[in-house]
Amino acid sequence: MGMGLQAVLFDLDGTLIHSLPDLVAAVNRLLASEGRGALDDRTVMSFVGDGAGTLVMRAFTATGGMPGPKVEPYLDRFLADYEPRSAESTRPWPGVPETLADLKAAGLTLAVCTNKPSRATAEILAALDLGRWFDLVVGADDAPAIKPDPAHVTCILDRLGVAADRAVMVGDSANDIVSARAAGVRSVALSFGYCHGPVAELGADWVIDDFRQLSPLLLGRRPPVS
Repeated sequence: MGMGLQAVLFDLDGTLIHSLPDLVAAVNRLLASEGRGALDDRTVMSFVGDGAGTLVMRAFTATGGMPGPKVEPYLDRFLADYEPRSAESTRPWPGVPETLADLKAAGLTLAVCTNKPSRATAEILAALDLGRWFDLVVGADDAPAIKPDPAHVTCILDRLGVAADRAVMVGDSANDIVSARAAGVRSVALSFGYCHGPVAELGADWVIDDFRQLSPLLLGRRPPVS
């Protein structure tokens, strides 16, 4: 096995899937219910990655401030609306199903490590027929702490029985790379996801520009000649 790997951990939003259209739609429905104006895609994308509660707070802050003292009631409303509609426009990035199948066929254990709420994560993985490739899925509700806390990564490794030096984390943001490094796990950053700054500055071990480059990298194969 290339790199002596046993397991590959994947972020979800911006890494496996392009989920921004459904997130933007749900955020703007919530804002409209409070008489707020809509936010554009780029603005909402800059709010993604730190959990749904933070997304809701940032959206209200950007449109005049929180309408109430606590985020929980608005988060509950956001999730109740978003979860059943979370895969309406969400799609895997090109090459994702094929790459997951390739890695699985090579004998690797695959896991999802996401700050997304667990129910929405399950809805999307099922709707897009991606869940079958994963041995373990740990969303925000199931982790002792969410990324960038390394506990999110280490709890997955512990449950899989895989040592940190036999795993790699694939993600698109600083949270993914920081949590991996703190857990002693190598990392691959994607240049096409939802990163809030230059991907080259994240400090990942590798950067790829196309999801289809992942299998050749991790399995030690020469990439196809284009």
